[in-house]
Amino acid sequence: MGQLMDAVEREHAPLELTAYAVRGEPVPFAEAASGDYRPFKVGDKWGPPWGTTWFHVLGLVPAEWIGKSVVAVFNIGFDGHVGFTCEALAWRDGKPWRGVDPNHRWLPIGSTEVDFYLEASAIPTAVVAGPAEAPSMIALRESAEPIFVFRQAELRIQDQLARKVALDFKILYELALALPEGERRAEIFEGLKRFARSNDPEDLAGAVSRPSTSTHRITAVGHAHIDTAWLWPLRETRRKSARTFSTALALMDEYPDYRFACSQPAQYAWMKESYPTIFEGIRQKVVDGQWEPVGSMWVEADCNLPSGEALVRQFLHGKRFFMREFGVDTRELWLPDVFGYPASLPQLIAESGGEYFLTQKLSWNDTNKPAHHTFMWEGIDGTAIFTHFPPADTYNGDFTAGQIVRSAADFKDQDRSSLSLYLYGWGDGGGGPEPDMIEAAHRLRSIDGAPQVELARAADFFDRAKREAHNLTTWVGELYFELHRGTYTSQARTKRLNRRAEQALREAEIWSVAVGQDYPAAILDSSWKRLLINQFHDILPGSSIDWVYEDSERELESVVEIAGGVTTSAQSRLVGTGDNLTAFNVNSHTRREVVEVEGRPIAIEAPACGWASVNVLGPTQLPPVSISRRVMENHLLRVAWDDRGLLTSIWDKEAGREVLAAGELGNALLLHDDNPKNWDAWDVDADYRKSFVELSELASANVEMDGPLRAAVRFTRNFGSSMLEQRMVLDAGSRLLRFETDVDWQEEHKFLKVAFPVAVRSARASYEIQFGHVERSTHTNTSWDQARFEVCAHRWADLGEPGYGVALLNDCKYGYDIVGSVMRLSLLRAPTHPDPAADRGKHRFTYALMPHPGDFREAGVIAAAEDLNNPLRVVRGGMSSDERRSLIEVDTPQVVVEAIKQAEDSDAVVVRIYEAWGGRCRARVRTSLPASRAFLCDLLERNRNEIEVRDGQLELELTPFKIVTLKLVV
Repeated sequence: MGQLMDAVEREHAPLELTAYAVRGEPVPFAEAASGDYRPFKVGDKWGPPWGTTWFHVLGLVPAEWIGKSVVAVFNIGFDGHVGFTCEALAWRDGKPWRGVDPNHRWLPIGSTEVDFYLEASAIPTAVVAGPAEAPSMIALRESAEPIFVFRQAELRIQDQLARKVALDFKILYELALALPEGERRAEIFEGLKRFARSNDPEDLAGAVSRPSTSTHRITAVGHAHIDTAWLWPLRETRRKSARTFSTALALMDEYPDYRFACSQPAQYAWMKESYPTIFEGIRQKVVDGQWEPVGSMWVEADCNLPSGEALVRQFLHGKRFFMREFGVDTRELWLPDVFGYPASLPQLIAESGGEYFLTQKLSWNDTNKPAHHTFMWEGIDGTAIFTHFPPADTYNGDFTAGQIVRSAADFKDQDRSSLSLYLYGWGDGGGGPEPDMIEAAHRLRSIDGAPQVELARAADFFDRAKREAHNLTTWVGELYFELHRGTYTSQARTKRLNRRAEQALREAEIWSVAVGQDYPAAILDSSWKRLLINQFHDILPGSSIDWVYEDSERELESVVEIAGGVTTSAQSRLVGTGDNLTAFNVNSHTRREVVEVEGRPIAIEAPACGWASVNVLGPTQLPPVSISRRVMENHLLRVAWDDRGLLTSIWDKEAGREVLAAGELGNALLLHDDNPKNWDAWDVDADYRKSFVELSELASANVEMDGPLRAAVRFTRNFGSSMLEQRMVLDAGSRLLRFETDVDWQEEHKFLKVAFPVAVRSARASYEIQFGHVERSTHTNTSWDQARFEVCAHRWADLGEPGYGVALLNDCKYGYDIVGSVMRLSLLRAPTHPDPAADRGKHRFTYALMPHPGDFREAGVIAAAEDLNNPLRVVRGGMSSDERRSLIEVDTPQVVVEAIKQAEDSDAVVVRIYEAWGGRCRARVRTSLPASRAFLCDLLERNRNEIEVRDGQLELELTPFKIVTLKLVV
């Protein structure tokens, strides 16, 4: 077969090269075309890491080749895996033409004179695992040493008849290898042998033309999964997208039946901004039905870590872009490579107008493989979504006959459906489908021994498959990914900034609405999109190179700063000038708590989603808190610690019971060895629990505040090359024992957890997810339980038994494990691949323990976690001493206000609420905003039903975990 493929290209004619090297950021074509080009020849080195070299390619097609199929063939130095080496974009007549990569090495030449440019990117190889040291990509930016050798640049004749014969032979050979012993396999091999003897293509044609007898039909969709950032920065993904998209467009001209599905509107937006001819080409191919926008989200976002409102905005901005630019309302959520899917996601899909969900990532599970490929997925609210896992277990299909045959054979729901989806093409800069893949599709359309194959759109598959499928299994709850559990913790600074940016944008929106005019829509739109890009599934989870986190931290800090500026401006307009204090509360419940103003603790109150002038509560209005020796107590809790700063007792005065398990110590900091076998930044292996030391040595302990409103003691610990300081705080009237923590973290391959063994027994624990919560086992009875040795939660987790429980809250952490009666929170990791210095440096975070009588719902755990993450904001101004206003009030704590914002397309106000307890309720929503009419909307703010507004009040019936989007119209 190798000889047949080698015969496709013959003859050689030289091409002339000159080169212009650009260090630092890429330059546009107009600037590059006028650059200082120097002589360059095949065999020369080029490309300092992350640099760009522009090659001017000149040549003449030999006269005797006229009328033949001529191609320019390149090897610019391809080394390593596809998509992870050098790549180039060919420019012709000043416009992007096609990509050049290891799988797309030739460019068609249609004239006698050759004159074009290659914009070549020198992408160094990152190291993601193994014993080899991972290089710092930030450091490599400074290297002047070229890392690639230009190996080939020549004209060749491409023999189309020889290519057809070679591809026929290849498909038949692959098919024979994939088939079991039997008549069809023997027949194919006999035909191949006859051809080898006769060299007559007719000996192949008969075997290729025998039609399929299979009842299974595969819909094959061209695809190129381009990670928005990963082992390259965002700036390089912009160019990877241009290379792949230009290649896809060119292939559509050559193959009218070729269909290409592409997600991530953010990448389309880059094309519109930087490559307008590519974008216009996409727009035309969408009209022609060849290019299919898919996916719905702004990027293929991580789904474990973003807040519920951030996931809403992924849909809002993603779907609106596709509708605005292409008139396409996508109906599927397309996340083939994301590390787990929360149980609230089905409702978000449906509420954004979607019907379908696609992934294949769970095929990577390390313990329990998915039992189905086509099924209904039911979320915590009862919404069920038609779900498909392509049975080839890849989103980078190579269209070999063996992969097609196995895809149909491995389909786990053959008794319920005869249809499956197949995604083919190289991702991450590999250029998408190759021409030979499309040729393979033509040969495999209907061939005996293989399933039937059609080139079609994903939307066509989903519509047919949903209609045709019957008796589908329903999977209820989260789609937990049994791998990459370290992504809940890696790159902690980015995760903290993400949480802060989400909070900052929420505040900026609500207080801008309160002002009532000059809503900063453009600023907020831009800021949201900057946040959403950095929630991509290899950025926020912590699995990228150091350059990505240099960019991400800068971008997220900017979002926090801009949103904070919007909030400051809005609040200044609301309070005016003066010295009176006003407290702003973004949360959906009234608050009474202690805050520090200019270094002095005061107790204040603030209404829900509103503000009030500060009337400082006197000491008689709040029972005091005090410290005596190594005991801190208020009227609810008494906390004791030993000479090592470890908690020996938390006595709940109201409940009359001990919180900590008998003989156990609380706030135990455990430093584990952390050496995952495969994917360093991604994984935490179960055996990490076997090796740890307890950080019990105390460098100092100092009482900083001793009441009556706030008690605080600071503990300092040194370990390894690191230092940890904690300020343990208990406020008057509070059940929250807070641990405000600063760490100078200089460890390597360590995993820091904090543990609280508690006197509570339950087989299940509750964990907050977006727009609700889920229960998970605290035992390891089954393999499913065992696989969940590290799980994701948002602001709280709770372990409760009838009548009592303990909640563990946080302000920027996501990894938990609760086994038996031990509650643990993951604080920091220290992987070395692909970022050799991941997480080293300074960190700040707060976690809190909240013992409570009764169920966590009635005890106010949800509200307490909301408060920990959104402190009251106190500002000075001229507001009168009795002024108080709530924008939105809800008469039940079951219902949480998630967002208050201006509508995307009008001056109406959008209010998003959800039922947070998991029960049914009737809620009365009061608003002080001007509202004469109100509408129930979907997440894209499209009106569904009008509801009555009477005296600024609305009555709503909510089912468990229901998300409700209201539009208030003046």
